Amino acid sequence: MKSLQNILITGASGFVGNRAIKALQGQYNLITPSHSELDITSADEVEDFISRTKPEIILHLAAISNTGYCEEHPDESYLVNVVSVENLARSAEKHHAKLIFFSSDQIYNGNHESGLLSEDVPVSPENHYGRHKLLAEERGAALCKDFVALRATWMYDIDRPGMKTHNNFILNIRNAKKNGTPLRFATREFRGITWIDDVVKNIPYTFDLPAGIYNFGAENHLNTYETAVEYAKILQCNPEEIAIPDTERFPEHIRNISISMEKAKIASKGKIQFRNTLENLREFHKANKVD
Repeated sequence: MKSLQNILITGASGFVGNRAIKALQGQYNLITPSHSELDITSADEVEDFISRTKPEIILHLAAISNTGYCEEHPDESYLVNVVSVENLARSAEKHHAKLIFFSSDQIYNGNHESGLLSEDVPVSPENHYGRHKLLAEERGAALCKDFVALRATWMYDIDRPGMKTHNNFILNIRNAKKNGTPLRFATREFRGITWIDDVVKNIPYTFDLPAGIYNFGAENHLNTYETAVEYAKILQCNPEEIAIPDTERFPEHIRNISISMEKAKIASKGKIQFRNTLENLREFHKANKVD
């Protein structure tokens, strides 16, 4: 009987991590240390842990992803979002493991391109979080030959027992509907928004990707206000009760971080497939009967 691959998952208790574990358990031998069992900001601890557990794949999900917090605490963001990747990349290279790093579409925050963005557009992130994710990509690729970076979009889900949830597109709109208080959504912002189920279903297909940088999530041609309006229609309520167009946000240039999935689709031979944001929202609503 063929033994299961050893997969080390950092950030196992986080929003993506605990859902990834649920999706992957039984198919792989999952190694899911808590922070007290593995401090990823310590090079010595990382090396000791990887030398003992011998993962074939490291799925690095741990991060500080709150962009506002990263702006206020840039040193902490650098330590968790950059140094941890350096530590894991060095040990992955030494022990012949593949390192898959969850990066972010925030890397595109600051570009002036329009349309769906490919991985090779020039980038100049405007916030610490985006800059640190970009730096982590560069350091990881330099230190580990089998390094894959996944530029993930904004993700959402509802509250589920035993699973961490944070503010997201769905919960914000649900609260607006419940409280009768519409929210402002930018008309000058374009971004993909992805149901976490689609994300975790596609994770196993990343294990066979060639080293490189890949966008990872739902494509979206709509601006954020239009996306909110379409979701209000899915909820069968008056869009004006949910969304107010914010035409003043991002006055200097349109904020476009909407990704193209073409590269990942080709590299995975068609295995990696994401529904676009609107299809995603329809399927989410159908599966979860969100009121």
